[in-house]
Amino acid sequence: MAVGRISGPLLKDNLLRNGVNLAFETSLLYLDVVNSRVGINTATPAYDLDVNGTTRTTNLQVTNSTTLGQITIANSTISSTNNTITLLPNGANGVVYQGTITVGQLQVNTNVISSIGTNTDINVSPSGTGSINLNANTLVNGNLHATGNITADGNLQLGNSSGDTVTFDGEVNSDVLPSVTATYNLGSNSLQWNNVFAVNSYITTSTISTVNTNNFYSSSLKISSNTISAISSNTDINLSTTGTGGIVIGNLKFVGNSITNVVPNAVTTFVESGTGYAKFPGTYGIVVPVGTSNNRPAIQYSETGMMRYNTDLQYMEVFNGTNWISVTGTSTGVTFNDATDIGIEAALMIG
Repeated sequence: MAVGRISGPLLKDNLLRNGVNLAFETSLLYLDVVNSRVGINTATPAYDLDVNGTTRTTNLQVTNSTTLGQITIANSTISSTNNTITLLPNGANGVVYQGTITVGQLQVNTNVISSIGTNTDINVSPSGTGSINLNANTLVNGNLHATGNITADGNLQLGNSSGDTVTFDGEVNSDVLPSVTATYNLGSNSLQWNNVFAVNSYITTSTISTVNTNNFYSSSLKISSNTISAISSNTDINLSTTGTGGIVIGNLKFVGNSITNVVPNAVTTFVESGTGYAKFPGTYGIVVPVGTSNNRPAIQYSETGMMRYNTDLQYMEVFNGTNWISVTGTSTGVTFNDATDIGIEAALMIG
Protein backbone atom coordinates (compact mmCIF):
# COMPACT_ATOMS: atom_id res chain seq x y z
CA MET A 1 0.00 0.00 0.00
CA ALA A 2 1.43 3.39 -0.93
CA VAL A 3 1.81 5.91 1.83
CA GLY A 4 1.62 9.62 0.98
CA ARG A 5 3.75 12.03 2.90
CA ILE A 6 4.84 15.63 2.89
CA SER A 7 8.45 15.85 1.78
CA GLY A 8 10.90 18.19 3.40
CA PRO A 9 13.06 18.35 6.45
CA LEU A 10 10.22 19.30 8.84
CA LEU A 11 6.36 19.07 8.61
CA LYS A 12 5.93 22.40 10.31
CA ASP A 13 8.06 24.19 7.78
CA ASN A 14 6.08 22.66 4.89
CA LEU A 15 2.73 23.86 6.33
CA LEU A 16 3.98 27.41 6.71
CA ARG A 17 3.61 28.28 3.03
CA ASN A 18 4.32 32.03 3.19
CA GLY A 19 2.13 32.77 0.14
CA VAL A 20 2.93 29.62 -1.81
CA ASN A 21 0.03 27.24 -2.77
CA LEU A 22 0.12 23.64 -1.64
CA ALA A 23 -1.11 20.67 -3.68
CA PHE A 24 -1.68 17.10 -2.48
CA GLU A 25 -1.65 14.55 -5.29
CA THR A 26 -1.85 17.42 -7.77
CA SER A 27 -5.55 18.33 -7.24
CA LEU A 28 -6.85 15.86 -4.68
CA LEU A 29 -6.50 18.55 -2.05
CA TYR A 30 -5.39 21.95 -3.16
CA LEU A 31 -4.72 24.86 -0.83
CA ASP A 32 -5.01 28.19 -2.65
CA VAL A 33 -3.05 30.26 -0.15
CA VAL A 34 -3.18 33.38 -2.30
CA ASN A 35 -7.01 33.49 -2.42
CA SER A 36 -7.63 31.61 0.84
CA ARG A 37 -9.49 28.81 -0.90
CA VAL A 38 -9.55 25.04 -0.60
CA GLY A 39 -10.16 22.81 -3.57
CA ILE A 40 -11.05 19.12 -3.59
CA ASN A 41 -10.45 17.40 -6.90
CA THR A 42 -9.76 20.83 -8.39
CA ALA A 43 -6.56 22.92 -8.54
CA THR A 44 -8.57 26.07 -9.34
CA PRO A 45 -11.06 26.49 -6.50
CA ALA A 46 -13.53 29.29 -7.22
CA TYR A 47 -15.06 29.32 -3.75
CA ASP A 48 -13.80 29.17 -0.20
CA LEU A 49 -14.45 25.43 -0.42
CA ASP A 50 -14.77 24.13 -3.95
CA VAL A 51 -15.59 20.42 -4.29
CA ASN A 52 -15.50 18.94 -7.77
CA GLY A 53 -17.55 15.85 -7.08
CA THR A 54 -20.18 14.52 -4.65
CA THR A 55 -20.29 15.80 -1.09
CA ARG A 56 -21.97 13.93 1.74
CA THR A 57 -22.54 15.26 5.21
CA THR A 58 -24.68 14.26 8.14
CA ASN A 59 -25.78 17.82 8.83
CA LEU A 60 -25.42 20.92 6.70
CA GLN A 61 -25.77 24.28 8.38
CA VAL A 62 -25.65 27.42 6.28
CA THR A 63 -25.56 30.78 8.02
CA ASN A 64 -26.43 33.08 5.12
CA SER A 65 -27.32 31.38 1.81
CA THR A 66 -26.58 28.38 -0.36
CA THR A 67 -26.86 27.81 -4.08
CA LEU A 68 -27.88 24.46 -5.56
CA GLY A 69 -27.61 24.68 -9.32
CA GLN A 70 -30.01 27.49 -10.27
CA ILE A 71 -31.75 27.42 -6.89
CA THR A 72 -30.62 29.77 -4.12
CA ILE A 73 -31.80 29.38 -0.53
CA ALA A 74 -31.29 32.46 1.60
CA ASN A 75 -32.99 33.00 4.94
CA SER A 76 -36.67 32.05 4.25
CA THR A 77 -36.50 32.62 0.48
CA ILE A 78 -36.02 30.07 -2.31
CA SER A 79 -35.20 31.69 -5.64
CA SER A 80 -34.19 30.53 -9.10
CA THR A 81 -32.06 32.19 -11.75
CA ASN A 82 -34.43 31.00 -14.52
CA ASN A 83 -37.68 32.02 -12.72
CA THR A 84 -38.78 28.37 -12.39
CA ILE A 85 -38.79 26.20 -9.27
CA THR A 86 -39.91 22.59 -9.73
CA LEU A 87 -40.64 20.29 -6.82
CA LEU A 88 -40.62 16.63 -7.86
CA PRO A 89 -41.27 14.24 -4.98
CA ASN A 90 -40.31 10.61 -5.61
CA GLY A 91 -42.96 8.16 -6.81
CA ALA A 92 -45.98 8.38 -9.11
CA ASN A 93 -48.17 9.91 -6.40
CA GLY A 94 -45.56 12.04 -4.66
CA VAL A 95 -46.82 14.78 -2.38
CA VAL A 96 -45.29 18.11 -1.38
CA TYR A 97 -46.63 19.18 2.02
CA GLN A 98 -46.84 22.85 2.88
CA GLY A 99 -48.81 24.52 5.67
CA THR A 100 -49.36 27.88 3.98
CA ILE A 101 -48.48 28.96 0.44
CA THR A 102 -48.55 32.61 -0.59
CA VAL A 103 -48.33 33.57 -4.26
CA GLY A 104 -48.57 37.30 -4.87
CA GLN A 105 -51.78 38.34 -3.09
CA LEU A 106 -53.18 34.79 -3.06
CA GLN A 107 -52.80 32.57 -0.01
CA VAL A 108 -53.56 28.86 0.36
CA ASN A 109 -53.87 27.62 3.94
CA THR A 110 -55.26 24.18 4.80
CA ASN A 111 -58.46 24.07 2.64
CA VAL A 112 -58.90 27.85 2.30
CA ILE A 113 -57.89 29.94 -0.71
CA SER A 114 -58.01 33.63 0.18
CA SER A 115 -56.80 36.99 -1.01
CA ILE A 116 -54.46 38.83 1.35
CA GLY A 117 -54.81 42.14 -0.49
CA THR A 118 -57.61 44.49 0.55
CA ASN A 119 -60.59 44.41 -1.88
CA THR A 120 -58.61 42.15 -4.23
CA ASP A 121 -60.38 39.78 -6.62
CA ILE A 122 -59.50 36.10 -7.01
CA ASN A 123 -59.50 35.15 -10.69
CA VAL A 124 -59.63 31.56 -11.96
CA SER A 125 -58.95 31.66 -15.70
CA PRO A 126 -58.63 28.42 -17.70
CA SER A 127 -56.92 28.63 -21.07
CA GLY A 128 -58.80 28.56 -24.38
CA THR A 129 -62.08 26.66 -24.21
CA GLY A 130 -61.20 25.07 -20.89
CA SER A 131 -63.79 25.18 -18.11
CA ILE A 132 -63.82 25.31 -14.32
CA ASN A 133 -65.25 22.05 -12.95
CA LEU A 134 -66.65 21.93 -9.40
CA ASN A 135 -67.29 18.25 -8.76
CA ALA A 136 -69.09 18.56 -5.42
CA ASN A 137 -71.63 20.74 -3.66
CA THR A 138 -70.83 24.44 -3.99
CA LEU A 139 -71.85 27.01 -1.38
CA VAL A 140 -71.80 30.73 -2.16
CA ASN A 141 -72.27 32.90 0.94
CA GLY A 142 -72.22 36.15 -1.02
CA ASN A 143 -73.69 37.31 -4.31
CA LEU A 144 -73.36 35.25 -7.49
CA HIS A 145 -73.11 37.13 -10.78
CA ALA A 146 -72.70 35.68 -14.28
CA THR A 147 -72.21 37.78 -17.40
CA GLY A 148 -72.86 34.77 -19.66
CA ASN A 149 -75.54 32.07 -19.80
CA ILE A 150 -76.49 29.92 -16.79
CA THR A 151 -77.61 26.35 -17.49
CA ALA A 152 -78.86 23.96 -14.80
CA ASP A 153 -79.27 20.34 -15.91
CA GLY A 154 -80.82 19.17 -12.63
CA ASN A 155 -83.45 20.65 -10.33
CA LEU A 156 -83.28 24.40 -9.66
CA GLN A 157 -84.48 26.02 -6.43
CA LEU A 158 -84.68 29.79 -6.06
CA GLY A 159 -84.93 30.83 -2.41
CA ASN A 160 -85.70 28.70 0.63
CA SER A 161 -88.22 30.84 2.57
CA SER A 162 -91.23 33.09 1.93
CA GLY A 163 -89.09 36.19 2.54
CA ASP A 164 -86.84 35.46 -0.46
CA THR A 165 -87.71 37.12 -3.78
CA VAL A 166 -86.93 36.41 -7.44
CA THR A 167 -86.62 39.33 -9.89
CA PHE A 168 -86.76 38.97 -13.68
CA ASP A 169 -85.20 41.95 -15.47
CA GLY A 170 -85.11 40.00 -18.74
CA GLU A 171 -87.81 38.20 -20.70
CA VAL A 172 -88.87 34.56 -20.35
CA ASN A 173 -88.04 32.82 -23.64
CA SER A 174 -89.79 29.46 -23.14
CA ASP A 175 -92.92 27.77 -21.84
CA VAL A 176 -93.47 27.70 -18.07
CA LEU A 177 -94.86 24.25 -17.25
CA PRO A 178 -95.69 22.65 -13.88
CA SER A 179 -94.18 19.23 -13.19
CA VAL A 180 -97.61 17.88 -12.05
CA THR A 181 -100.93 18.92 -13.55
CA ALA A 182 -103.61 20.65 -11.43
CA THR A 183 -101.33 20.83 -8.35
CA TYR A 184 -99.46 24.15 -8.09
CA ASN A 185 -100.85 27.71 -7.95
CA LEU A 186 -99.83 30.97 -9.62
CA GLY A 187 -100.46 33.59 -6.93
CA SER A 188 -102.71 33.24 -3.87
CA ASN A 189 -105.65 34.94 -2.14
CA SER A 190 -103.28 37.18 -0.18
CA LEU A 191 -100.65 37.68 -2.92
CA GLN A 192 -102.33 38.22 -6.28
CA TRP A 193 -100.94 39.24 -9.66
CA ASN A 194 -102.05 42.69 -10.76
CA ASN A 195 -102.66 42.45 -14.52
CA VAL A 196 -102.37 39.35 -16.73
CA PHE A 197 -102.00 40.00 -20.46
CA ALA A 198 -102.57 37.02 -22.77
CA VAL A 199 -103.83 36.37 -26.29
CA ASN A 200 -105.70 33.18 -25.35
CA SER A 201 -106.62 31.67 -21.98
CA TYR A 202 -107.73 28.05 -21.47
CA ILE A 203 -109.10 27.47 -17.96
CA THR A 204 -111.12 24.53 -16.67
CA THR A 205 -112.46 26.34 -13.57
CA SER A 206 -112.02 30.06 -12.92
CA THR A 207 -112.89 32.63 -10.29
CA ILE A 208 -112.03 36.03 -11.77
CA SER A 209 -112.73 39.57 -10.58
CA THR A 210 -111.59 41.41 -13.73
CA VAL A 211 -110.70 40.08 -17.22
CA ASN A 212 -109.01 42.30 -19.83
CA THR A 213 -108.18 40.25 -22.92
CA ASN A 214 -109.16 39.96 -26.59
CA ASN A 215 -110.36 36.36 -26.32
CA PHE A 216 -110.96 34.21 -23.25
CA TYR A 217 -111.47 30.45 -23.62
CA SER A 218 -112.52 27.88 -21.07
CA SER A 219 -113.17 24.23 -21.92
CA SER A 220 -116.58 25.05 -23.49
CA LEU A 221 -117.00 28.85 -23.26
CA LYS A 222 -115.58 31.74 -25.28
CA ILE A 223 -115.60 35.41 -24.29
CA SER A 224 -114.70 37.74 -27.14
CA SER A 225 -115.21 41.51 -27.09
CA ASN A 226 -118.70 41.95 -25.52
CA THR A 227 -119.98 38.50 -26.52
CA ILE A 228 -120.19 35.31 -24.44
CA SER A 229 -120.77 32.21 -26.56
CA ALA A 230 -120.61 28.44 -26.23
CA ILE A 231 -117.88 26.70 -28.21
CA SER A 232 -119.87 23.51 -28.86
CA SER A 233 -123.09 23.59 -30.89
CA ASN A 234 -126.47 23.34 -29.11
CA THR A 235 -124.79 23.89 -25.72
CA ASP A 236 -126.43 25.91 -22.95
CA ILE A 237 -124.60 28.67 -21.09
CA ASN A 238 -125.35 28.37 -17.38
CA LEU A 239 -125.01 31.16 -14.85
CA SER A 240 -125.63 29.67 -11.41
CA THR A 241 -125.37 30.76 -7.81
CA THR A 242 -125.62 29.00 -4.47
CA GLY A 243 -128.28 29.32 -1.78
CA THR A 244 -130.68 32.23 -2.28
CA GLY A 245 -128.24 34.18 -4.44
CA GLY A 246 -129.37 35.45 -7.81
CA ILE A 247 -127.86 36.68 -11.06
CA VAL A 248 -128.09 40.45 -11.58
CA ILE A 249 -127.92 41.86 -15.12
CA GLY A 250 -128.33 45.59 -15.11
CA ASN A 251 -131.29 46.27 -12.80
CA LEU A 252 -132.87 42.84 -13.27
CA LYS A 253 -132.23 40.02 -10.84
CA PHE A 254 -132.86 36.42 -11.87
CA VAL A 255 -133.57 33.96 -9.06
CA GLY A 256 -134.99 30.57 -10.01
CA ASN A 257 -137.89 31.34 -12.39
CA SER A 258 -138.45 34.87 -11.07
CA ILE A 259 -137.30 38.18 -12.59
CA THR A 260 -137.16 41.16 -10.22
CA ASN A 261 -136.24 44.78 -10.84
CA VAL A 262 -133.76 45.61 -8.06
CA VAL A 263 -134.56 49.35 -8.27
CA PRO A 264 -137.50 50.23 -5.99
CA ASN A 265 -140.65 51.46 -7.77
CA ALA A 266 -138.96 51.10 -11.19
CA VAL A 267 -140.87 50.05 -14.30
CA THR A 268 -139.66 46.90 -16.05
CA THR A 269 -139.97 47.40 -19.82
CA PHE A 270 -139.43 44.87 -22.60
CA VAL A 271 -138.48 46.70 -25.82
CA GLU A 272 -137.98 45.21 -29.27
CA SER A 273 -136.68 47.05 -32.33
CA GLY A 274 -138.54 47.38 -35.63
CA THR A 275 -141.70 45.28 -35.96
CA GLY A 276 -140.58 42.68 -33.47
CA TYR A 277 -142.46 41.81 -30.31
CA ALA A 278 -141.73 40.41 -26.88
CA LYS A 279 -142.59 36.72 -26.80
CA PHE A 280 -142.88 34.53 -23.73
CA PRO A 281 -143.37 30.91 -24.89
CA GLY A 282 -145.50 28.51 -22.92
CA THR A 283 -149.13 27.68 -22.28
CA TYR A 284 -149.52 30.63 -19.94
CA GLY A 285 -147.88 33.87 -20.77
CA ILE A 286 -148.06 37.29 -22.30
CA VAL A 287 -147.49 38.53 -25.84
CA VAL A 288 -147.00 42.24 -26.45
CA PRO A 289 -147.49 43.24 -30.11
CA VAL A 290 -145.65 46.32 -31.35
CA GLY A 291 -145.58 48.32 -34.55
CA THR A 292 -148.31 50.21 -36.37
CA SER A 293 -151.42 49.44 -38.38
CA ASN A 294 -151.88 45.90 -39.64
CA ASN A 295 -148.20 45.08 -39.25
CA ARG A 296 -148.93 44.11 -35.67
CA PRO A 297 -148.78 40.34 -35.15
CA ALA A 298 -151.70 38.49 -33.72
CA ILE A 299 -151.93 37.23 -30.18
CA GLN A 300 -150.68 33.69 -30.50
CA TYR A 301 -151.96 31.77 -27.45
CA SER A 302 -155.51 30.44 -27.27
CA GLU A 303 -156.02 29.75 -23.60
CA THR A 304 -159.45 29.98 -22.04
CA GLY A 305 -159.56 32.75 -19.46
CA MET A 306 -156.98 34.96 -21.16
CA MET A 307 -157.76 38.70 -20.88
CA ARG A 308 -157.00 41.65 -23.11
CA TYR A 309 -157.93 45.33 -23.43
CA ASN A 310 -159.46 46.29 -26.75
CA THR A 311 -158.33 49.86 -27.42
CA ASP A 312 -160.70 50.22 -30.40
CA LEU A 313 -163.83 49.33 -28.41
CA GLN A 314 -162.28 50.54 -25.16
CA TYR A 315 -163.30 47.69 -22.85
CA MET A 316 -161.83 44.53 -21.41
CA GLU A 317 -162.33 41.19 -23.14
CA VAL A 318 -161.99 37.57 -22.01
CA PHE A 319 -161.30 34.61 -24.32
CA ASN A 320 -163.84 31.84 -23.82
CA GLY A 321 -162.01 29.26 -25.89
CA THR A 322 -163.59 30.38 -29.21
CA ASN A 323 -164.19 34.15 -29.19
CA TRP A 324 -163.18 37.19 -27.22
CA ILE A 325 -166.12 38.19 -24.99
CA SER A 326 -166.48 41.61 -23.41
CA VAL A 327 -166.93 41.82 -19.68
CA THR A 328 -170.67 42.45 -20.38
CA GLY A 329 -170.92 39.05 -22.05
CA THR A 330 -171.23 40.37 -25.63
CA SER A 331 -169.14 38.56 -28.25
CA THR A 332 -166.98 40.78 -30.43
CA GLY A 333 -166.78 38.18 -33.16
CA VAL A 334 -163.01 38.50 -33.28
CA THR A 335 -161.20 35.18 -33.17
CA PHE A 336 -158.05 34.69 -31.15
CA ASN A 337 -155.79 34.36 -34.22
CA ASP A 338 -157.30 37.32 -36.08
CA ALA A 339 -154.58 39.92 -36.62
CA THR A 340 -156.83 42.52 -38.23
CA ASP A 341 -157.83 44.18 -35.00
CA ILE A 342 -155.02 46.71 -34.61
CA GLY A 343 -156.41 47.88 -31.36
CA ILE A 344 -155.32 44.76 -29.48
CA GLU A 345 -152.31 45.85 -27.44
CA ALA A 346 -151.77 42.91 -25.11
CA ALA A 347 -153.17 39.62 -23.92
CA LEU A 348 -152.51 38.42 -20.41
CA MET A 349 -153.21 35.05 -18.90
CA ILE A 350 -154.25 35.28 -15.30
CA GLY A 351 -154.32 31.82 -13.77
